[in-house]
Amino acid sequence: MSVATSKPVASRPRLGLRLAAATLALASCTSYPRLDKPPRSPPSGAQTLRGEGGASLYFALRGPRGEPRGVIYFVLGPEIGSTETYPQLCAAALDAGYVLASVHPRGSGYSSGLRGDVRSYDLVLDDLRRGWEELGRRFPGTPRFLFGHSAGGPLALEIAATSRSRPSGIILVNPAYKLRYAEGMGPTGRDYVVYALNFIFRRSALTVDMNRNPSAVRFPPDRVEAETMQQDPLVVRYFSLRYLSGQRRVMNRSPKNAAKLDAPVLLIQGHHDALVDPRGNDEILAAVATTDKHKHLAPEGGHGSSAVETSAHVIMDWLDLR
Repeated sequence: MSVATSKPVASRPRLGLRLAAATLALASCTSYPRLDKPPRSPPSGAQTLRGEGGASLYFALRGPRGEPRGVIYFVLGPEIGSTETYPQLCAAALDAGYVLASVHPRGSGYSSGLRGDVRSYDLVLDDLRRGWEELGRRFPGTPRFLFGHSAGGPLALEIAATSRSRPSGIILVNPAYKLRYAEGMGPTGRDYVVYALNFIFRRSALTVDMNRNPSAVRFPPDRVEAETMQQDPLVVRYFSLRYLSGQRRVMNRSPKNAAKLDAPVLLIQGHHDALVDPRGNDEILAAVATTDKHKHLAPEGGHGSSAVETSAHVIMDWLDLR
């Protein structure tokens, strides 16, 4: 009697291991160096706040010597550069007697911490809240305004909705709530595959390059700004999926947080903004509880600072009325 032969059953598990190894290799094909401190030292005489876990948070503060007319708190996202972002607006605000302030969240700008990754995004939110509450202690009774641009828009809404002290008003510029694909700003199909695999296997790996191809950006002011940011070593370019997932959760809460606002709102929308879906701006404004809300279309503005600088007079008039 003959005995039939066959390949060992164990070959199937080996095939599965090979597939798993190939998958992990693909997932790991994009990973950038991890830096635990800023590449540049902060300006001399810089102020700092102490964050959760002992983080050293860079605290920028400047204004008139006497009693200020108001305080503008710029709620910054993670891509913080070494140059002033809004020189025209800041000059006008300082001349009008406003204090300008901002905090660099951990891992960004001049603050300590791993750049592009954080174990919990709540720590980033806590850093920003600490700056807002510190201003309340330093300038009691002075009107305080929140200013959020792009990723800073949802962050400003989060701070307004969750902090102990409420703002006198909030300015949102191209808030990154609903996004659309834009040349030079969006990922490729291969990127999505790598992101998905890293999200499963290595959520803390620095996977996403947020400014990989600025030359493809179509609107000239946005293209020049993106190219400048790419050359600035202080700007964080590479992020983990868990960092961006935390940021996305805050973005998704934008309408819910807007519904908790009882302060005046100014929303500025760049006419040439290719990244933010204007329908999201309308949704945010519709959710705001107060009737004192206004949208300004910046005809010469894109997604970046051009939307702010070309609307500086609109912003100052709005502030002065409040």
